[in-house]
Amino acid sequence: MKKNIAFRLAAVVGLLFSLGMAVRPGFEAGLPGAAAKGDTVDLETSRVVISSVAEKQNAIWDLAWGPDNWIWFTDQDGKLSRLNPETGEIKLLLQVKGYFRKRVGLMTFVLHPDWKKFKQVFVNYSHIDSDSVITAKLVRYNYRNGALTDPELLMEIPGYQGHNGARLVISADRKLLWATGDIVQEKKVLDPAYPNGKVLRLNLDGSIPADNPFPGSPVWCMGFRVPQGLVYTAKGNLFVAEHGDATDDEVNLLTRGGNYGWPYIAGTCDLPKEEAYCRDNHTIFPVKSWTPTIAPAGMDYYNGNISEWKNALLLTTLKTQSLRVLHLDASGTQIVSEDILFSKKFGRLRDVCVSPAGDVYIGTSNRDWNPPANFPLATDDKIIKIRRIGKVPAKDRKKAIAGENTTESGATIYASYCESCHKPDGRGVPGSFPSLVGSAKLSRSKEGFLSMVLNGGQAATGEAMPAFTFLSDRQLASLASYVRQQFAPELPELKESDFKAFRK
Repeated sequence: MKKNIAFRLAAVVGLLFSLGMAVRPGFEAGLPGAAAKGDTVDLETSRVVISSVAEKQNAIWDLAWGPDNWIWFTDQDGKLSRLNPETGEIKLLLQVKGYFRKRVGLMTFVLHPDWKKFKQVFVNYSHIDSDSVITAKLVRYNYRNGALTDPELLMEIPGYQGHNGARLVISADRKLLWATGDIVQEKKVLDPAYPNGKVLRLNLDGSIPADNPFPGSPVWCMGFRVPQGLVYTAKGNLFVAEHGDATDDEVNLLTRGGNYGWPYIAGTCDLPKEEAYCRDNHTIFPVKSWTPTIAPAGMDYYNGNISEWKNALLLTTLKTQSLRVLHLDASGTQIVSEDILFSKKFGRLRDVCVSPAGDVYIGTSNRDWNPPANFPLATDDKIIKIRRIGKVPAKDRKKAIAGENTTESGATIYASYCESCHKPDGRGVPGSFPSLVGSAKLSRSKEGFLSMVLNGGQAATGEAMPAFTFLSDRQLASLASYVRQQFAPELPELKESDFKAFRK
């Protein structure tokens, strides 16, 4: 399916056909912007109660259910804490000292699965040193007397002001898997000698396993852009969720030594350049992809007492501010349908974890560098609990509501592809994404603007604008007209024929 065709088929709820899979209607749960204690929501047959168990945190990044039946979680500003989900008590375990900003900070962690024998915590954070060099560190700590102590650096890799990833899990055979971002070094992503844009596999002491696919290399598989979700299912299948560029956010089923295509392929091989690469290289396609993009973040596997979500991947998203329920087939290798909940009700959702009782906890990330419209709230950032409290009586059950088809208006295209960076008012994010209001780049020559849109470019801030060649000439002309009317009346008028001629 061509990427511009996929855009036409995208529904308001974000459902699209991918790789021939069947898609059932999703549904929206109507919730207020901030959950009060005991908000009750009916799903299809399950009645759940939604509440905040922690508030006023700072850009929550990772959540895990601890061996003490507390939630362990990180804030991007360097804190790793424990939360009692029953009382709301929070105890600080670790404050990583360092210089953090924007997408550089404390991200992911994982607890040793043999906790009674080894009270160890593996932590990944990106750090800017005194010479302004950014690195990503993997550090092992010991848990003693309510604190994390004795840091031991296991591995250090290059970092960047963005695209660091990341997520950690430990496999049943006690190997540490670390998903790393490409740090905008696309030419090195498929080089097994380079650690970024990969899923790395290490022994728990930081050494390289002898059975890794590339001798002497920590690389397990490669070809990723910004992976932020990584989880094993009950059947032992390992899935990763990653940001795409302008198209094709993905969920992939990981295999030993696999090539997942980035930067040469986004989604499947459905563009001429991608088809040429696929002819010469074996590439693994995603089990699910999204165009327009949704910005996937944390992910967990669910098989608890909320019947609608059994045998599913729960995926949080940043751009669409929603929880995605990705239903798996009986083999646990394919995503067969998707439900979408809570869109734009809580803001950016960074991670999700599941308790042994089947309760679901979601962490928001509205106090980070790129808050959505109307956020952060005074209570942000929050950890939100979703707990099943019974069945919905048959007489009260409502049919799932399918999304309405989107249109190809300039406003819709802007909202899908431009708004998350340049914002609804076109003023961008200072120091990161440039404003479209009064921008000299928009008033320059017609050829300059066409080149920027079709070829992409690199901003002085280090942020990259993707190439929008996957959109049709008609879509691009509609987008340019909308931008001109809303933000840049000085922009030269552009027609469909202008984009068509420039491509040639």
